[in-house]
Amino acid sequence: MMLAATSLIAIWKLGTSDILISHTNKSLTPFSAWYVVQYSKYTPTLSRSNYILTVDGQVENPLQLTYEDLMNMPSISVKDTIQCVSNSYFLQANVEWTGVPLKYILNEAGVKPNAIKVVTFGADGYTADLPLYKAMEDDTVVAYMVDGKPLPELHGYPVRMVVPRWWGYCYTKWLVRIHVTDKNYLGYWESRGYPDVARK
Repeated sequence: MMLAATSLIAIWKLGTSDILISHTNKSLTPFSAWYVVQYSKYTPTLSRSNYILTVDGQVENPLQLTYEDLMNMPSISVKDTIQCVSNSYFLQANVEWTGVPLKYILNEAGVKPNAIKVVTFGADGYTADLPLYKAMEDDTVVAYMVDGKPLPELHGYPVRMVVPRWWGYCYTKWLVRIHVTDKNYLGYWESRGYPDVARK
């Protein structure tokens, strides 16, 4: 089991579509029992009214998407178990996410043939990378709702990544940029030795 350096992570407990894809038959975890892992103690404060998601890099049509743009795109809901690689038994939650398939956004941007990875950036400075094939899976989602409600602030409000069947360090919170690259870029934890293919 990989252990994340405790000096780089803050962990807390919180208080209280058209298509559904389910990866768990377990009941949803109440917000009061959710875990929170951050690579720093900084929690961004973002507003839906001025939110912008940039999509750039190796694409034909760079995008600047507002929250409303995302809300008006096709959406899916995904039942998923998010787990922290450092303690997958205790640090997990069964969640129903709702949002836009990342594949749809990438197709709107027009990924160039030489692209191999997608890098996601959080407003807190965090980064994670995904192989292009994983980014293009139907249930990899840019999520704006959880359990039928807007994301809580500590869980990435207003928008975060959801990457079912992969470890939680791929689920970039406070998502502000999606960068398509032809380089073998490594995200924050990937560059520190965590698996680049973060399959559970």
